[in-house]
Amino acid sequence: MRRPVAGLALAWTLASTADNFVTFVLLWIAGPQGWSGARTALLVVAVRLPTVAGGILGGRAVDRFGPVPMMIVDAGVRSVLMTALVIAGWGQHFSLWVVLGLCAAAGTTPPLAYSASRTLVPRLVDDELLPRANAWLGVGDQVPMVLGAALAGPALGLLGPGRSFLVPLGMMLAVAGIVVRLPRGRTAGPRRSSARIRWASGPVVGLIALSVAYYFTYGPFESVLPHLTRQRLGSGVAGYTMLWVVFGLAALATVPLAAWLGRRRPGLVNAAGASVWGLVTLPIVAVQELPPAVLIFAVSGAVWGPYSAIETTALQRWVEPAGHGAMFGTQRALLAIASPLGAAAGALAVDHFTPAGILAVSALSCTAAGMIALWPLRRDQVP
Repeated sequence: MRRPVAGLALAWTLASTADNFVTFVLLWIAGPQGWSGARTALLVVAVRLPTVAGGILGGRAVDRFGPVPMMIVDAGVRSVLMTALVIAGWGQHFSLWVVLGLCAAAGTTPPLAYSASRTLVPRLVDDELLPRANAWLGVGDQVPMVLGAALAGPALGLLGPGRSFLVPLGMMLAVAGIVVRLPRGRTAGPRRSSARIRWASGPVVGLIALSVAYYFTYGPFESVLPHLTRQRLGSGVAGYTMLWVVFGLAALATVPLAAWLGRRRPGLVNAAGASVWGLVTLPIVAVQELPPAVLIFAVSGAVWGPYSAIETTALQRWVEPAGHGAMFGTQRALLAIASPLGAAAGALAVDHFTPAGILAVSALSCTAAGMIALWPLRRDQVP
């Protein structure tokens, strides 16, 4: 089953990279396009709000129609909308309202790829191989941060704001080509005999709630980091790109640790990880040059890396397979809105406070959220 899992991981990586690329481009061009902090905040939130409905309804569609068909739907819808963005911005200047409408529509279907990929994995591999398979998917969680940042700068420089959306268009077409060849309904090997639980039960809700808090408190780094890069670090898009690329590479390097770290108490491990992430990222507010900022982001990315794979394996093992689509779709909807809400809060705050002060509050809030979650999650175990 290595080939189907590798193909699924590649499709998820490309789909997620396309989503990240769009976010990076929108946040970077906001200033040059003349959009205020309030308008940028509106754009970030409005683009992600449809993701809530897309995740909740799309996850149930994955359970009903199967993961592969739903990934094909996502690829087709986003390909059409990326084409529309290219056409709308061909002259290198966007109407805010056109971008808002098209990107909001494009935000409806990405939860399908997330929910479908995580629902399909337990059908492709035996239970004991789930951590390794989810590490492959974890690569698809981290590589997009590297590729999204690495491609955004060159694409903007070479193609301009409008034509840069040719990049995610190509990615989604590639996703469609990969997904149509994936197995659709096979179930691999025997499952664990221990009882599964409904996905809306306490341990599952607690683990997902931790992630929502983690992503929300991280959110301001997406919208405020461009300001910190320009004003405090004295760098431009190249420095901004480097920070996210280093973050993503460091996260990618630590993904293989997920199988070991989350072996018995994934909730406890992830709560501790959120606490540590805030502490190791906090020094970014004190540096004034790019090299030490890059080092801080390397450490920060390394702490971030295993988180998603640990959570995914635990949820797959805890919850009845028939509810995987709904659970992962709802989870993705919540996470997809949590980070943009945090980013929107940061974008609003940057009109009134310094970038360093905003990011300090963000990092410390993440640490507080992780510490609060340590107690209720301390007993949650993989059965």
